[in-house]
Amino acid sequence: MGLSAAGMASGLDIAGMTQQLVAAERKPKADRITTQQKQVNVSLSAYGQVKSSVSAMQSMLEKFGKDEAFNGQKATSDNSDYLSIKATAKAKSGVYNINIQQMAQSHKLMGEELFSADPEASLGSGEMVIKVGDKSMTLNIGEDNDDLSSVVDAINNADDNPGVTATLINTGKDGGSQIVFSTTETGKDNTIEIDTSAMTGQLASLAYKEGMADSKVDQMQAAQDAKIMIDNFTTVTSSNNTFEDVIEGVTLDLKKLTGTSGSENPETDDIDVKFVKITIESDEESTKDSLKSFVDSYNSLMGTIDKLTGFDADKDPDDPNRAGALNGDSLTRSVTTQMRNLLNEPIEINGKLYQMSDFGISIQRDGTLELEEDSDKLDDIISENFAVIGQFFAQEDSGFLAKADKLLDSFTDKTDGSLSVKEETLKERQKSLDDDMTELNKRMVAYEDRTYKQFLAMDEAIGQMNNQLSSMMSLMMSFD
Repeated sequence: MGLSAAGMASGLDIAGMTQQLVAAERKPKADRITTQQKQVNVSLSAYGQVKSSVSAMQSMLEKFGKDEAFNGQKATSDNSDYLSIKATAKAKSGVYNINIQQMAQSHKLMGEELFSADPEASLGSGEMVIKVGDKSMTLNIGEDNDDLSSVVDAINNADDNPGVTATLINTGKDGGSQIVFSTTETGKDNTIEIDTSAMTGQLASLAYKEGMADSKVDQMQAAQDAKIMIDNFTTVTSSNNTFEDVIEGVTLDLKKLTGTSGSENPETDDIDVKFVKITIESDEESTKDSLKSFVDSYNSLMGTIDKLTGFDADKDPDDPNRAGALNGDSLTRSVTTQMRNLLNEPIEINGKLYQMSDFGISIQRDGTLELEEDSDKLDDIISENFAVIGQFFAQEDSGFLAKADKLLDSFTDKTDGSLSVKEETLKERQKSLDDDMTELNKRMVAYEDRTYKQFLAMDEAIGQMNNQLSSMMSLMMSFD
């Protein structure tokens, strides 16, 4: 409310007196709420940092699991122009020679007749049945869709299209365009058959079946599987140009044919590259990098926690940085304690117990990790224990990655993770304090209004007393 500068009767600074009383009443309560708000905000920020660091490590460990970081296999092709290769952890080390004898092809047909592109031209009517492999569709062609463009759209847009695409080739000849049919998938089983026995008009000329006499549809390209020979001994086929798990854990992507010798086919006999050599071996360098990343990530987490929970006795007691925001916090200590316990927990592999120290990782007195600094020694450790390292970290359910993910999830889970629950509790406390401050402000407005009115009443009373005193003085003076 607006306050006047002074009392009319008493001459007192009513506004100033009111404001001083309100300030004196408000200050201890507001200071208490503000102090608590600052404490909550600092704690909320600190827990956010801890949770972020824990989540970052959890994400890295999850990525390790997906990428098979500790037991990966490295696969190389000596000529990626002909063949590229990928390998998973299931792949076994070995060297193979791959001869690419045949590339997978889609089936392509072309109608011999020319079709008018005139939208008014009627090309025929009735049912056209198109089959690809063991799938088929039936198109009903009538007056509304018997022109060339509509027929092609009907084929391509059919909901039950079995995997065929119709396109038009403008030959430049009088009479219009030729229709080309091609399968969307490669492989010898994806062959096209077209039944137009129930059709009339020019569209009836599109009938096709392998071996059909007097067909007016030409085969431009035969449906064909890809075919490779491994080590000049084993022949394998695929409906497409990708071979998965023909060699366990390996994916081969064919690019083009390799050469032949004495086949009397100039197209392949003249190719100098007769086979592609592929090599599969343990990816020890990747494992080494993963161990380094794991140690760095863990130490980063411990560094964040140490900063937030630390205490520096050498600093002045009044220094706000003497103690971390979470100094003495049991929840944060629980993160470090449980992680250290997990690091010291042995994991059984093939009847034998292994620990981090077996793979060049040692736990320091301050709780951080250290990786064997001698690169040659670390290489020897990885080489000697490669298969075991992979199982130690990636073993399903009982491996370190699975155990660490379960542990970290107990802190970060959005629903019942302890850090998440703590954050939600602090946010609720934050809101409660904001509400307390809002309520205090409302009370102070009412208190100010009430105090000001009391001062006004006092001012009025003083004015009345002054008037009465003045009247009495005047009366007494009249007796003289």
